[in-house]
Amino acid sequence: MKKIIFFPIEIKSRELRPRLLMSLFALKKNYACFVGSKQGILRATRHFSPGTYFYKSMNHTDLDHIKKIKKLKNNYFVIDEEGGFQYSTSKQLNKFITIRSSKKNVELIDKFFSWGKFDFEEWKKRYNSNSKKFKLLGSPRIDFWRDEIITKVYKEELDEIQNKFSKDIVLVISSFLTSKKEVKKFLKNYDHWFKFRNKKEKRNAIKQVMSDYRFFKNYLKMISHISKNNPNLNFVIRPHPNENINDWKQSIKKMPKNVYVDKSYDVTPWIYVSKYVIHNSSAVGMQTSAMKKNLITYRPKGFLYDRNFTNKLGLIVNSKYKLDKILKLEIKTNKIKLSNYKTLKKRFYSLGEKSFVSKKIIDEINYAHNFKSNINISKFLILSLSYKIKDLIYSFFNIFIKSKKRQPHTSRSFFEKMSGGIKKGEISLFFKSMSNYDQKINLLKFCKNCFLIYKKE
Repeated sequence: MKKIIFFPIEIKSRELRPRLLMSLFALKKNYACFVGSKQGILRATRHFSPGTYFYKSMNHTDLDHIKKIKKLKNNYFVIDEEGGFQYSTSKQLNKFITIRSSKKNVELIDKFFSWGKFDFEEWKKRYNSNSKKFKLLGSPRIDFWRDEIITKVYKEELDEIQNKFSKDIVLVISSFLTSKKEVKKFLKNYDHWFKFRNKKEKRNAIKQVMSDYRFFKNYLKMISHISKNNPNLNFVIRPHPNENINDWKQSIKKMPKNVYVDKSYDVTPWIYVSKYVIHNSSAVGMQTSAMKKNLITYRPKGFLYDRNFTNKLGLIVNSKYKLDKILKLEIKTNKIKLSNYKTLKKRFYSLGEKSFVSKKIIDEINYAHNFKSNINISKFLILSLSYKIKDLIYSFFNIFIKSKKRQPHTSRSFFEKMSGGIKKGEISLFFKSMSNYDQKINLLKFCKNCFLIYKKE
């Protein structure tokens, strides 16, 4: 094994499968791939660098992390999972770029992949002296919006969802702040995560946060109203990974029995089986339109909407009464779906193409890969055993000793983001589901939530 790619995962439901698909194409070019949690991958880089490190952002707070990975002589490739494509104007996108990057970071990384022409052009303008580092290829997540991939890769989830619900599903997407406590936590972390050019910009951002919280309360009233008036439908609320699911569970206690909160699985199979998807200011609205499914954008007056591009898609309603009418009459959205799809092709590069974005990115990584690595399996197994012992000791002491470490600046814990951790069985299942690509693999556990994947000789 002469070449290595490191794939750290932050949010499992969002990133694991796209990284496994990238791994599949990397194996074809004789790469070995480490896939796992950020901590597990950091361990792997200590012992098996140099290689290519593929990360989900180059946020201005990532500078020390980038330096650490580059010091080990790795290539550093980035795609921003938040994208920025949901903003309507260049001005809004540039505010996003300010938050999600810095000049120092751009100088250190090797390549940055854009989702589409809209964000690609703005990134290049902002960092003109390093414009060659930006590449327009699309996102691996787009590969999973295709019917032929969804029915293979998500077969188990599709069956489980359909067996669980006997009535038609209306998927309700949430992306808000769900309590005063969450608002305080979010504002407390502002200075860490966000960079503002002046006090006015910060004041406007805080106004947006407060508007999001007010909107959440409006959203609850809307869900309660339409679920009560449509007992023939199941309403499944899908909280954003950064939302507090316990707040949601508490909020629906007095709602009808046909309302559920469920964060399990990736959002894709939920969209696929749903009769309608309801959202506001969510990237899921764009994915729903890209998958040519029925989308309803709930956009009442009196609130601030900073990610407004996605709010222009689907059937747009401004009251719970109009939304109720759409559900009762089962209004079709074929013309709107076709129009939205054409609009989205301008935002998502490679949307609708037969070729895989994942393959294109691996081709680009391979083109830039100018060094050799080596994985000694004996060394790997010894290290694996030592980390297993270390993690067991840590887990044992952690039961009795309360950590005095300062809490990180994050809305949700590692355990919430990783949804039970990364398991060997689910990685094996993914490769079996893609069996028509004839990729036979060896799969070895390196440490907790981290695996080595390589091709059988």
